[in-house]
Amino acid sequence: MVPTSRQRSTLSREDARQRYVEIGELAVLEQVRSDARLLDDWALAVGPFTRLDANAVAAADGKTRGAITNVFGSQAAFQTEIMAHVLSSTDWIERIEYPDPSDFETAEDWVDALLVGESARGPRHGHEPTVTYATLWALWLSAVPYGLWSEQVSLPSLEEQLQTLAGLEDALTGALEHFGLALRDGTANDLASAIASLTEGVWLNQCLTRTHPSDPTQPIAELLRRSGRLLWAGATRPL
Repeated sequence: MVPTSRQRSTLSREDARQRYVEIGELAVLEQVRSDARLLDDWALAVGPFTRLDANAVAAADGKTRGAITNVFGSQAAFQTEIMAHVLSSTDWIERIEYPDPSDFETAEDWVDALLVGESARGPRHGHEPTVTYATLWALWLSAVPYGLWSEQVSLPSLEEQLQTLAGLEDALTGALEHFGLALRDGTANDLASAIASLTEGVWLNQCLTRTHPSDPTQPIAELLRRSGRLLWAGATRPL
């Protein structure tokens, strides 16, 4: 059978560019979904973890690549092990210390300290690479798209979120009792969820800038402090 010739495109150059961009975006998403299914078997690493070089890691410790493969079996296994560790950072959550309400004269002062502390716990644009919760959180972002289809990404992330919310809820409950306040509606868990969600949203900004996006004269911590103050004011009332 003689193959049928493909019809020549009648699209303009710009329209063709846009069409192939859209097709390419879908192809990337389909590839992420395909890789996510392999992730559930820990069959591969993704994102920046695929560029992790066992030779370079071993050399930093004065060893050769064999030191890595002797422990992990292969570079690929080493990459997936590092990725799994980054995706489960519950030990860092256990170290969080929230401000003690008894150290502050007003609830507003306590909230300011809480929010400034949460900002400081997050990533810093341009900061030198060091292993902290902030930098591991930024690395975790590279795996988030795979969480759309991978339980290996979504489950430890949700476990970490629940652990964070439990600690923050306890801190908020203690502050409400200390300052004689009640919630206008909802529960302390609702308020903790709102603050945690706001915090991680601001952390995204902190990855990109050191200053307030709308007010470059102010540090990025002001974004979380001001926004968090509004949340607190709207959520609480005197007993």
